Amino acid sequence: MGTADVFLTVMTAKKTKPKKKLLTLDDFAEAIQTDLARMVTKEDLQAIREEMVTKADLWPMQRDLKTLDKNVRDLRDDVKIVTDAMVSKADLANTLADELAKSPYTRQIEDLQTRVNVLESKLGVKPTRRAA
Repeated sequence: MGTADVFLTVMTAKKTKPKKKLLTLDDFAEAIQTDLARMVTKEDLQAIREEMVTKADLWPMQRDLKTLDKNVRDLRDDVKIVTDAMVSKADLANTLADELAKSPYTRQIEDLQTRVNVLESKLGVKPTRRAA
């Protein structure tokens, strides 16, 4: 087979299906509304309106929520005050311990404690039996 014997095939155009329009969200919403409109009657709408909550029904709930919000804020403020007081007491305890350590009586107290320990050890008294 030489180069002159090449067969050419005729390509035909591919048959394409007509493209369908893609449905959008608006199309779906319209279809749903159409179906609902067919199903709901005037009596159904009246029953729905009777069961609906009105602004007048919501007003007491809104007032209660505002009161509750105020109460929660007051409670948070109270908790903050108590927490600050607890921190202040802890600081006070540390400050008192520091001041007592600086006291001129601290050395005397330590000397007396050492003497008591020596006496207890000579008498055979266990340290756990000391008076508070």
